[in-house]
Amino acid sequence: MKLLFIQHGSRIYYSKENEVYVDACFNNEIWKRYASYCDELHVVLREVNERFDEEYLSNRLNKIDRSILKLKTIPDIYKPKKNYLNFKIRKQIDKTIEEEVRNVDKVILRSAGDFYTDIALKYCKKYNKPYLIEAVGFPFDSFWYHSFVGKFIALPIDIKFKKAVRDASYVLYVTNEALQKKYPSKGKMLGCSDVEVNLSEQDIEEIITKRMQKQSGPKIKLGTAAFLNVKWKGQRDVFKALYELKENGISNFEYELIGSGDSSNLLNEIKKYGLEEQIKIVGALPHSEVFNWLDNIDIYIQPSYQEGLCRAIVEAMSRGCAVICTDVGGNYELIDRKYIYKKGNVNQLVDILSKIKKEDIIEQSNINIRKASSYDQKQLNIKRDRFYMEFTEKNEEN
Repeated sequence: MKLLFIQHGSRIYYSKENEVYVDACFNNEIWKRYASYCDELHVVLREVNERFDEEYLSNRLNKIDRSILKLKTIPDIYKPKKNYLNFKIRKQIDKTIEEEVRNVDKVILRSAGDFYTDIALKYCKKYNKPYLIEAVGFPFDSFWYHSFVGKFIALPIDIKFKKAVRDASYVLYVTNEALQKKYPSKGKMLGCSDVEVNLSEQDIEEIITKRMQKQSGPKIKLGTAAFLNVKWKGQRDVFKALYELKENGISNFEYELIGSGDSSNLLNEIKKYGLEEQIKIVGALPHSEVFNWLDNIDIYIQPSYQEGLCRAIVEAMSRGCAVICTDVGGNYELIDRKYIYKKGNVNQLVDILSKIKKEDIIEQSNINIRKASSYDQKQLNIKRDRFYMEFTEKNEEN
């Protein structure tokens, strides 16, 4: 059985040696999981035209083992912006996706309502290909906070997504209830996070002990893992909060940012607020190094304006980080509500940071790591595998 996976979010990067890399959203273990559901896994993702040095990519992104999958890359319709109006590029993308859908048995659409997944959905219906939708976020929020143009297309895309999910035979949600409430389906549904946490009781005790030993100095280190060139990730709100705190005589916070993307605008903002000594942009890290980074921060902050169920938050919880986040998506399913603030409300964030104490950090560390353990990799894999295998093995009548 041939299975196609298509998504618009992640990009493929090629090295000058023609090796292939992808951002931290995917790694070879994830590809192996999808491949286990079929005889042949096909993947369609957009590519970055530029070719990079191998060392540059290997230090920032995840290398793809092409023996696991059959990769087909397509042009990026959004970058440069003129591509969106280029008829030749649009036709090329449409033709490639049509061929891929026609030549497989079943299709997984990671989200829907976007340019790429809309094309795939169109051809799934034309060629009677069964499809499963992965609902990983809230399209309206995603586009509304993305750009000025996004505000004009957010509602129609959200409506399309709601209809696609409603009519899908299989839908996997990454939340337990948040996405399900807004985007219900008439088909078979499963709430199952795509986060993978593997914690034994011994792991939990060791992490908690290290956290308690760490809370001795006067500094509190904050951290955010997110794309650096996407405004709706909200890092600027943390800058503003740190500036307000500094103006009020509170400057014991340090803030580190990891993630891919051009950080020049954020660097300008840091200089604007005079926070060069408090804020450091680390840049992209391979997923294998993210946990080491999390072990060295005290509070993980997710200031974004939209999320589904944030993988980064769960991973931070699994390393015993206290967490502060916005009231978006399924965040309320994860974090104590007194550490959740309204998206964009810098005053609320300032209030939380100004009141938090070392003992609060330790308390939240204990609570969060045990909450994260409920996202046990083995248990989630059993649920997820059962759902996907039912989808891939079911004989559909054309």
